[in-house]
Amino acid sequence: MVEETLDVTRFILAVSSLNSLADPVLTGHNYRVAYLSFVLARELTYSTSFLYTVLLSGLLHDVGLLLSSSQEVNLVKVVEDSGDRFNIQVHAEIGYRLLKEFPFFSKIANTIRYHHTFFVDYLHNPKGIPYASMIIHAADRIDVFVSSRLNAESPYYTQVPKLKRELEEYLLRVKGTQLDPTLVRLFLTKISPKESFWFEFLGDSLKRDLELLLSSFSAKMPIQLFYQLAQIFAYLIDFKSPFTATHSSGVAQVATSLASLFNFTSPDLKKMKVAGLLHDLGKVAVPKRILEKKGRLTENEYCLMKSHVFHTFKILKELSVHGEVLEWASYHHETLDGKGYPFKLSAKELSLGSRIMAVADVFTALMEDRPYKKGMEPRKALSIIEEMTKNKKLDARVFAVLKANFKTIESHRRVAQGRAVRLYEELKRVFY
Repeated sequence: MVEETLDVTRFILAVSSLNSLADPVLTGHNYRVAYLSFVLARELTYSTSFLYTVLLSGLLHDVGLLLSSSQEVNLVKVVEDSGDRFNIQVHAEIGYRLLKEFPFFSKIANTIRYHHTFFVDYLHNPKGIPYASMIIHAADRIDVFVSSRLNAESPYYTQVPKLKRELEEYLLRVKGTQLDPTLVRLFLTKISPKESFWFEFLGDSLKRDLELLLSSFSAKMPIQLFYQLAQIFAYLIDFKSPFTATHSSGVAQVATSLASLFNFTSPDLKKMKVAGLLHDLGKVAVPKRILEKKGRLTENEYCLMKSHVFHTFKILKELSVHGEVLEWASYHHETLDGKGYPFKLSAKELSLGSRIMAVADVFTALMEDRPYKKGMEPRKALSIIEEMTKNKKLDARVFAVLKANFKTIESHRRVAQGRAVRLYEELKRVFY
């Protein structure tokens, strides 16, 4: 039997794009850093494994920013490396801790951990700090310098000559302290003089070109590893706020427990768990101030909140995950009366899996503490869901199974969310 696999190319690009959703300042930053890192590395070696490590590290180097925004991400300070070394290093440490236990990304975790390390610090510990980190750091600094000075009102290629002069002055000033002199020399003599580099680096086709470049490595991820990685996705989204820190883990467990009681097959139970873990993926695009608002959302804020489901749909579609995973994760705010969002689907268009996910999402949310409420007593939560079934919002059969098996399902939810709490508390200590 051939083991089912997932194309890593689609996965990496999808994860990398989350940063752009979180803050427009980051749009394209991961792509440009990855491309320049690869070009720099290629000047040093043709080792396939090293080049692949550098490419992946460049794409994922800022994944920790999705979590390190305890407050809204002050990205300008982070990307400009403004002297606050602790806060700058936090997102690198978070990225490392998230990825280090995942076998497929264990090599790049350490590279990400040190990608804001100065060259002078690397010289004191060359065996402990991967040289790939120096490459990512150099590419990161170059992109920040260039992108922060581009005038969006003018064609980028008309600005390159002036930018190149200013960039050279900057690089010569920081080489030997912040940046590796060898990398500075290679960039200034081998890379920057080529117009083709700048057309690629600042052009509109970079994502497509990176996809082709990644595909050339022919990397496949066993689908079982993707199921594990879904938990990391959930942490990236939920840990954005203490009020959502365990939500996806809870929804995934409740949905899986309910599905098992409907006699879903073992493969479908795995899909249900993944769908539950990923159902709020699009919330990376929702500002923390809205997630934690205590009062009623304004019309504009509510529209922004509702967009998270569509973002989830688009990201998962790009990943080419199972159709059931895409459906169950993306339809959790659709209702049987056709008035849900964002697709306004009717009851006949909502499968049992989608109906289970909707109930699991509402139940978990009702039982959790939120900025505007404390977690509800079981009786109250169940009465609200029952009322929603009478109003044709949620499925009555799914509610009946939840109610009949409440103690077991609630116990499983608490265990799953307890694990998430412990990791959240561990990561929180990085900030303080």
